[in-house]
Amino acid sequence: MDGEHMDGNEVNERCAYRMGSMAAKLHEAITRFVPSVDFSRPIWGEESFKVDMTKLRRYYTRFLSDQAWKTYQRASHKILSQLADLDQNPQHYGIIHGDLHIGNIVFNDEQPNPIDFGRCGYGYYLYDIANTILGLFPAQRLEFIRGYESVRTLPTDYVEVLESFFIMCIIENYSHHSSDPREASRLIDEQPYAQACIKEYLMNAPFLFNGIEVQEVT
Repeated sequence: MDGEHMDGNEVNERCAYRMGSMAAKLHEAITRFVPSVDFSRPIWGEESFKVDMTKLRRYYTRFLSDQAWKTYQRASHKILSQLADLDQNPQHYGIIHGDLHIGNIVFNDEQPNPIDFGRCGYGYYLYDIANTILGLFPAQRLEFIRGYESVRTLPTDYVEVLESFFIMCIIENYSHHSSDPREASRLIDEQPYAQACIKEYLMNAPFLFNGIEVQEVT
């Protein structure tokens, strides 16, 4: 796929809107896909997240204090509880990209296109959205949602569920990189923001579209 990568600092609100529209069109196309009888892909949800938490338990001391780890565990319990209550309605659940972070989106004449479908599997469309907006600023996230809803309607209670997937994506990313000691310094540097998000999440305080006060972590 021709195009160039952008990071969160380069993406303007117009691009974010188009990214949202792109994600919605992708999901809309997927709803029309009829898999063959031998079609097999991974499932991104409760069980995969439990595997990530098990791995993170082994390596968290490389970038988290014991106190911070307990906070991560509390967040994981809330996420798993949320996932257990979700209905696998085909309007909101199906085959997803699975790794739709900003690094897997390229721009050609400001038009975004997804690449790298290696983690394509079954899951909630909100999981794809969470992966993308993780790399955006709050105002850009709002534009992404507006772009998405210009094509597909989100559930009325989507914000609460999206916040769970957002924190889930943060934890999954850290689990993935935690076993590589070369990543430790970067993970440590990201903790003030990550833990501020988790703190808001555990307090049931909306945070996706608001600025977050980042404090020193322990």
